[in-house]
Amino acid sequence: MNLSHGLADTRTLFLVVPHWRTIATGVTCDIPAVVLNNNRVIDATPGAARHGIELGIRRREAQSLCPGLEIIVDDEALNNTRFASIAVALESVTPRLEITTGGKCSFLTRGPCRYFGGDQALAQIVVDRVSEALSTMVGVRELSAAIQPRVGIADSRFAASLAAISSSVSCVQIVPPTTNADFLSSFPVDALADGDSPLPDADDLVGVFQRLGLETLGDIASLPKEELYARFGTSGSLAHRLSRGMDGRTPILQPISSLMSGESDIDPPADHLETVVFSAKALANGIHQQLSGEGLVCVGVLIEVESDHGEVSSRLWRHEHQFTPTDITDRVRWQLEGWFRSEAAPTGPLTLIRLVADEVIPDDGYQLGFWDKETPNDERAIRSLTRIQGILGSDAVTIVHHGGGRRLSDIEQRIPLAATTFDPDRPIVLPESSVAPWPGRLLAPLPAVVLSQAQELEVTDNQGRCVRVTGRGRVEGTPVQVRSKNFGSHSVVAWGGPWFLEERWWDSCRKTRQARFQFLLADGTAHLCVVENSRWWLEASYE
Repeated sequence: MNLSHGLADTRTLFLVVPHWRTIATGVTCDIPAVVLNNNRVIDATPGAARHGIELGIRRREAQSLCPGLEIIVDDEALNNTRFASIAVALESVTPRLEITTGGKCSFLTRGPCRYFGGDQALAQIVVDRVSEALSTMVGVRELSAAIQPRVGIADSRFAASLAAISSSVSCVQIVPPTTNADFLSSFPVDALADGDSPLPDADDLVGVFQRLGLETLGDIASLPKEELYARFGTSGSLAHRLSRGMDGRTPILQPISSLMSGESDIDPPADHLETVVFSAKALANGIHQQLSGEGLVCVGVLIEVESDHGEVSSRLWRHEHQFTPTDITDRVRWQLEGWFRSEAAPTGPLTLIRLVADEVIPDDGYQLGFWDKETPNDERAIRSLTRIQGILGSDAVTIVHHGGGRRLSDIEQRIPLAATTFDPDRPIVLPESSVAPWPGRLLAPLPAVVLSQAQELEVTDNQGRCVRVTGRGRVEGTPVQVRSKNFGSHSVVAWGGPWFLEERWWDSCRKTRQARFQFLLADGTAHLCVVENSRWWLEASYE
């Protein structure tokens, strides 16, 4: 069994489902909505685009353009899990479907193209079957043009990905054989930094190219390969290959050894996903260590899981740069979650997990900076956090993300460590939006503990009557007692407020108006409580 299908057989079909991040959350594309990652817009529905919202802008700027904008936080696990139903629709086309991330997949066309009668026929079949699965998912008979699946076919995966997302009116774009270089020549050089490019850390290299006056991929392809390699090293050589329409990397042509695959019997059979994921983590660590010893990295992994009743879930996953053990573990979890939610869910407990390094490439390594290189303590911290993620899930380890707003839930949010680039020594720099003047925002010090879900309270005066706040801001009654089911009953020693907050007064559906109070209780604890629509809530606590 080879790790490659042959360098001459690299013609690839690439499928893209536009606005998949939005579709995966169940939000329709006809309303203004954006998906945010690190407080920047990474996907915007056509409804949001009509308000002038563009990719890459900050959350605050997007909300200023469209006050009624719906905000969606990017969820990579959800994106990949829900894409499983789309992948199932293509299993009858090819067994070698490679998933990169939710909404994007690819496969080599040599066999399917011959079977279905050519590139055009194959591409149309893929579009039809994905459209049918997508229509079922979103609950419509006919898809709008905004979310119509797009397919590109070319002699390399990079060229096929650009063909799929090109501005062509047709949802199918086929690059004739041997014409990759001509097709790519007019694309701007920043296409090398696209998410489907195998060029690592491409932003800096693209910036240098642009400052040198290289505006298109054709400009880069016209330069001598030796000169690019001498100036930029392996990144320059890879950029040259991509610009000329060749595959970005050359797989290792050798049989898969037992060291590059592993399987584990699950005894006793497991009904819980985390038991299987824990076994997969150990296998992934073993494969990664063996490949590192041979100077290789894995860019394609085959994950197979079997149940006690003989049912099998088999899926190929692809990474444009290299898989880490955590990356592989995450994909095992996503595959299992998608399998259990599908119509073909296993009917028995799981008994076997198998991982195969389907494609490996030479490890070019990375150049450490002259200053601030990783220390042994950094490596131990990363290994510890990675192990916790492998045991408890990718969302178990979180970090604080600072944002802008008036509410505590907007000011500080906890986001999964897997969604960020982890750096143990990173300086914590507050984004511009978080330090901007926000009228009505609480002054420091802010509460130390913000409840994920507010608890309802009963605040009464010395007569046992509920304390109320009028529309003009007058407090009716003096807070004396605080009660709740989970919180118990406590006497109020001191209190401050009210501080008023009124947001989105122009939107009848989303407008809010509340008054906030600080209570010091007899047990020595201090809390932030709010009253909204004559109901009291415990929102946060001070320490």
